[in-house]
Amino acid sequence: MLIISNPYSGDKSGDKFLRETVVPLLERHGNGLVMDFKQTNGPGHAGELASDYLRSHGTGNIPIIMVSGGDTTIHEVFNGPGIATSSIKTKAEIILVPSGTANAMYHSLFPPSRVNEFLGGLREELINDLKAFPEEQGAKLYSVLHFLDNQRTRNLQSTRTRVVGPDGGVIHEVVSCVVVSTSLHASILDVAEELRAEHPGIERFKIAAGRSIRQWSQADVKIHYPYHIYDSSSQQFTLQTPPQDAADNPTRDVSIYSGPYAYFLTTTNVDRLEMQFRITPLATSLPVRDDEWMELLMIRPSRDPSFSSAGDWEGSEGIREQFAPKMMQILQGAYQDGAHVNMAYSATGGIVSDEKNTVVEYLRVREWTWLPKGTSSVAHLVCIDGQVLHIPAGGFVTAALLTGEDKADLSVYGGI
Repeated sequence: MLIISNPYSGDKSGDKFLRETVVPLLERHGNGLVMDFKQTNGPGHAGELASDYLRSHGTGNIPIIMVSGGDTTIHEVFNGPGIATSSIKTKAEIILVPSGTANAMYHSLFPPSRVNEFLGGLREELINDLKAFPEEQGAKLYSVLHFLDNQRTRNLQSTRTRVVGPDGGVIHEVVSCVVVSTSLHASILDVAEELRAEHPGIERFKIAAGRSIRQWSQADVKIHYPYHIYDSSSQQFTLQTPPQDAADNPTRDVSIYSGPYAYFLTTTNVDRLEMQFRITPLATSLPVRDDEWMELLMIRPSRDPSFSSAGDWEGSEGIREQFAPKMMQILQGAYQDGAHVNMAYSATGGIVSDEKNTVVEYLRVREWTWLPKGTSSVAHLVCIDGQVLHIPAGGFVTAALLTGEDKADLSVYGGI
């Protein structure tokens, strides 16, 4: 087993936790498991360590990689040399030890509502060991226990995001395994990074949200067919295919959604971005069993009945100011077990719980393209698993789900 420790992740306590708690636990229950402990020394190093390990791993047992860090550290593994391009064909299994700030993937694999059921199914000797740890420490051991209990792994999805310049050349190409976003979420991550030194904990994201909540992004989004739209009245997704009478239409393979956007993101492998912030809840409450999709959630203020006659939003701070409390209410709904998905506009633009005219548009897609308009700086940001990149003027971003041989064959111990 390769153990990758990011000693700089989160509050920087992960390395000590690995050495003093996790490794002894593996020694007691790992049946002579051979461990190779490596520390990262900078950005991208986790991916290099994982790639070197997989290239040198012989035939026989499936290679196992334990990752101690946050979502960015896991992201680095997916982007390791040869892993991102799938030139390394070796299947690998991952164990997560959450030592980052948000730990979206870990909390999605082990949601609080399912933990007791998971613990109740573990072997007695593992439960007895777990009882010896303080609750806060024990909560970080679920993926380790999942491995030691020989439970099945869950396959991980990934997407490839490209930032394309005005000349059509690819400026950045990045694989993601958690979230790709623009608009408010990208702005929050951009501001939160500036706050990291002063506010190293999760509270910096809420501070950043307060500073960014009044910003909208003017852009068009192309959603590639086929895709699904969630209908809150039936609580089901409906398949969208190209119109039959559009054979001569050069854009027949896409559906265009015009802004402005207050919020836009897609997720893979997760239904939340923090333990309680369940932003794409249908990923787990209405899961897809036999297919792979990205969960897409967007908020376009033009759907607000009180906005339709509000005039020039770009030139009026007041319009965005009026929408900000609604946006905050919607985001608070994500902290209420994903209640925002069923929030709707009243006839006068108030926020109510209803099945019609929902505030959130929820889709399942395999590919999308973001085309920013104008000079708004927030419209030219894209966040990929916490990494914020700039989209040049005249450029665009495209994200596509990886499938088949294009996708790294990685699975994780978790998913209860």
